[in-house]
Amino acid sequence: MMNKPIFEFDETIANASKEALLLCREQFEELEQIKEYQQQKMLKAFQKYNVSEAMFAGSTGYGYDDRGRDTLDKIYAYVFDAEDAIARHNFVSGTHTLTVALFGVLRPGDEMLCVTGTPYDTLQPVIGIAKSANMGSLMDFGVQYSEVALKADGSVDFDAVEKAVSEKQPKMVYIQRSKGYSLRPSLRNDEIKMICDIVKRVSPDSIIMLDNCYGEFVEWESPLTLGVDLMAGSMIKNPGGGIAPTGGYIAGRADLVELCSYRLTTPGTGRELGCTLGVLREMYMGAYNAPIAAIEAVKTAVFASALFEILGFDVEPKYNAKRGDIIDVITLGSPEKMCAFCKGIQAGSPIDSFVSPTPAPMPGYDSDVIMAAGAFTLGSSIEISADGPLREPFAVYLQGGLTFHTAKVSVMLAAQEVKKI
Repeated sequence: MMNKPIFEFDETIANASKEALLLCREQFEELEQIKEYQQQKMLKAFQKYNVSEAMFAGSTGYGYDDRGRDTLDKIYAYVFDAEDAIARHNFVSGTHTLTVALFGVLRPGDEMLCVTGTPYDTLQPVIGIAKSANMGSLMDFGVQYSEVALKADGSVDFDAVEKAVSEKQPKMVYIQRSKGYSLRPSLRNDEIKMICDIVKRVSPDSIIMLDNCYGEFVEWESPLTLGVDLMAGSMIKNPGGGIAPTGGYIAGRADLVELCSYRLTTPGTGRELGCTLGVLREMYMGAYNAPIAAIEAVKTAVFASALFEILGFDVEPKYNAKRGDIIDVITLGSPEKMCAFCKGIQAGSPIDSFVSPTPAPMPGYDSDVIMAAGAFTLGSSIEISADGPLREPFAVYLQGGLTFHTAKVSVMLAAQEVKKI
């Protein structure tokens, strides 16, 4: 005997959900295999470095000899197949983490070549290509910037990448894995490896840096095994497991990570400084749960793609496509439907479910942005969130889902609200 449904959906949405689940079955099976592998790898890391409760105590002041902090670095290095890593709560966002990495490695006169088109909005002032006069951007400090445009379909132009890298011999080749607020496909490991192979062949001294935000634990391999030299991401996305309250990580070649540590604190002190103020327990728990949270989020995205495709909307990627991150893009076609979608996501959230999202200006963006995020951690993209700028083609970006069965409710409520418009 089945229990009475807890959430009520109209017949169209309920039937579409059942159909979507059947379509997703094969994808879910593979994702569960990736989850098991990544979770076992995380367990092995905890055991390898003898994690103990004493490491959770944290430190104050300068934070010298904080064993918990230093061991957490080793955990992230192990699971990402890195020579070294720094994982810190005082990275305030993914953009901040990337900024530390860029300023840590690049010097006046160096050139940064982005091979995935123009980076997303909040990184543009960091580079100096938008709203950054006298703000201390890379270009203010004499770092040159250039980029390789994507093809018309949003894919990487590998021929143009080879030509640009060969001619420029840049200090850094920069890759943005996720799409930002664009409709291009997020990069998968296969494409990242193709870029790395080109760079290593035509400009072997160039540093390959990857913005890995949203991509951690989604595929079998770490990008660092494919030729990437340095990568960074945010702890309130995949690698924090929905538990880390803040922070970010940088991982890769040991010499590059060391340079980044001097920009995190000061030249000469680097990683030796930095107290942890009692946040280590949550950061360890977040790391341990990260593979589960990441795959649950991917399952949510796969389901959302199937459901909204059944309902007649354009989605990217398709439900049966291989994925390189947790992001789903659903083109709704109007600001009203965007707002309705976000209203449904918010209504299905555990926190602030009674709130109705409204569009508003946001620093770093050139148009009003609407956001739904009923999260335990402010701005956490791994829990369940949806957002997007109110501009053509009026697409909403869905991220996260700590548990698929609750995130599925949010997605179905969003579909039901959109159906009313």
